[in-house]
Amino acid sequence: MTTFFGIEEHNAQGFLDKSIVCLPRSPDGKSDLHSIVSAIKNEDIVFIKHCTPQSSLHIKAIGVVLSDYPTESDLGICLPVEWVWQGEKVLENFGEVLSLCGNALYEEHNILVQREIINLLPEKYQLPQEW
Repeated sequence: MTTFFGIEEHNAQGFLDKSIVCLPRSPDGKSDLHSIVSAIKNEDIVFIKHCTPQSSLHIKAIGVVLSDYPTESDLGICLPVEWVWQGEKVLENFGEVLSLCGNALYEEHNILVQREIINLLPEKYQLPQEW
């Protein structure tokens, strides 16, 4: 089962150009590798978003993680990603407050958000119609 991870847009500088997603750092500059890296796996879906907790979610880009193994880059500890969709998809009124909206990186559990992200993926990542 694929997991969905949301990344706040202001923390995503350079990710699209370098085909990576990097892990956020704590205020002391350290990455929390155990809890974050171990959760993100090959073929998970990551998306860059901007949102406000009481209004709407703006999906800016969607990518598929290409490896379980992080590498060091000038942006920090990163995983390779194929960015398969870029644009602006606005989701409004989908039934709940976006409580994790301001987090730099979080796991997305809202099934309506997940469905919208899946619908934006290119056909090769879609489930067969019989599902």
